[in-house]
Amino acid sequence: MNYVILDLEWNGNYSRKFGGYINEIIEFGAIKLDENMQIIGQFSTLVRPDLTQKLSSRVKDLTSLTNDELKRGNPFPYAYSKFKKFAKNCVIMSWSTSDIVTLISNCQYYLKNDGVDFIKKYVDLQLYCQEMMGIGSKNQIGLVAAAETLGLNVDDIPHHRAVGDCIVSAKCLQKLYSKGAMKAYIQNIECGGFFDNLESHTSYIYNIDNPLIDKSLMTINCNLCGARADIKEPWEQKNKSFYSYFECPECHNSFRAKIQFRKKQNKLIPVKKLSVPNLDDETEKTEV
Repeated sequence: MNYVILDLEWNGNYSRKFGGYINEIIEFGAIKLDENMQIIGQFSTLVRPDLTQKLSSRVKDLTSLTNDELKRGNPFPYAYSKFKKFAKNCVIMSWSTSDIVTLISNCQYYLKNDGVDFIKKYVDLQLYCQEMMGIGSKNQIGLVAAAETLGLNVDDIPHHRAVGDCIVSAKCLQKLYSKGAMKAYIQNIECGGFFDNLESHTSYIYNIDNPLIDKSLMTINCNLCGARADIKEPWEQKNKSFYSYFECPECHNSFRAKIQFRKKQNKLIPVKKLSVPNLDDETEKTEV
């Protein structure tokens, strides 16, 4: 049995036709592993965007891709067909389920169906690695952080590029692989319910540099006068939320702000709360 690690890069856009935001795939990357977790194949292709021809500045910075490069990419249906052929009859793996959710939404947009029926078995590689590292399932660890924790040198591998992230994922897997332990993490999708659970699942973003986060969503208005407040300290992540202190340039009110990014399907739901200093979180007021 062979395994395929999938990684996608995407650019978030609003689609009237889709009826909401969609993370439009701009790059497929995958590597194929044999049963001993040795690399035996590689797949990579850029995808020409349909919703917009302009990448967000954040995605440009993270991936180093350009608009001109993507114009020369393949249409999604062609890229997807090629990946499907590459990955057929393999156990599909990805670092968290977000790539699978994104793949589903792109198939719905471009192909008018879920289009992922060729995936018969799946492993959440992030979950597997976390539990093998003793971190557990409640706390998420990023891919590069996991590699560094395992003592792996991945500095020469391009980060936030699809194949590069697949290679880092493979190195983590190779370090932690146990044939006996892996069996418990292989989900048999043919038993049903897998994709329904993915679409109904709500998750949280724990990394402030996640490309899904539009920085304009992190602006905060004063809870007294409503003016745009100035951030005074960098955002600090704790549990499922980010915290920082703000000061209003109009009324000079100082207060603490909390923001949470919930993700359901491909929709990002920011939840903002404000509080004055020295008060417990129970006194926070939701920003309107």
